[in-house]
Amino acid sequence: MILNSRIFGHSEKKLIILHGFLGSLDNWVTIAKKFSVIGFEVHVLDQRNHGKSFHSDEFTYKLMSEDLKKYIEYKNLDKVSIIGHSMGGKTACCFALHHKTLVEKLIIVDILPIKYDNNYDLIFKALNSVNLNSVQKRSDFDNHLKNYFKDELFISFLSKNLIRSNNGIFKFKFNLASLISNINNILNEIESNYFYEKNIFFIRGTKSDYVTDEGLKKSSLLFTNYEVISIEDGGHWLHYEKQLEFFDICKKLLLA
Repeated sequence: MILNSRIFGHSEKKLIILHGFLGSLDNWVTIAKKFSVIGFEVHVLDQRNHGKSFHSDEFTYKLMSEDLKKYIEYKNLDKVSIIGHSMGGKTACCFALHHKTLVEKLIIVDILPIKYDNNYDLIFKALNSVNLNSVQKRSDFDNHLKNYFKDELFISFLSKNLIRSNNGIFKFKFNLASLISNINNILNEIESNYFYEKNIFFIRGTKSDYVTDEGLKKSSLLFTNYEVISIEDGGHWLHYEKQLEFFDICKKLLLA
């Protein structure tokens, strides 16, 4: 099965964007359009179990890496540059380790290919406890989430995963059951017998704790030639919180 995508622009310069956990390609449309204006053909993908892509009980980075390879082959793409955020960044890292000849530029946004100990219990509890049959409009879901979270940006992020089914009842785009059962796979480090000696760029927000010096040291065992770029006062969702600065940094890296 081939991943769902939206494509902006037409160019010999191909760029693939991969969203994060519980996200979808919709989170990146604004940025994708900006890249298409400066001469890129931008493919924004829904990863498996997210957005409009297929659902599966299996959910690992190796599988998501192969999903990406199948997409590239299906679209007859040659070399591609990749921007991967959070979970999408780890997918991109896994892909680059196993298919380095297909990668032009590699930009990883606020994540490292290491093990994380994030606790998603509250998020899953919030999502599991909502009665979607009683949700008449999106604001009903938002109000439910406000019982669990104060961050309006995060509430809006989760709310984008609602879609009306044919019978008018809301449902989640993502495969919640699979995400819950496979969460340890998503938090785990990327393991490989290969290493990536080409340039890799880690962009981090100074208000985020995903990219640390200790984590970079571990990551350097697989990615030997890395550069870290920090965005002041940026959090985990840099492409939204610091969109102009984030775009300018990526633009310079991709056009260099």
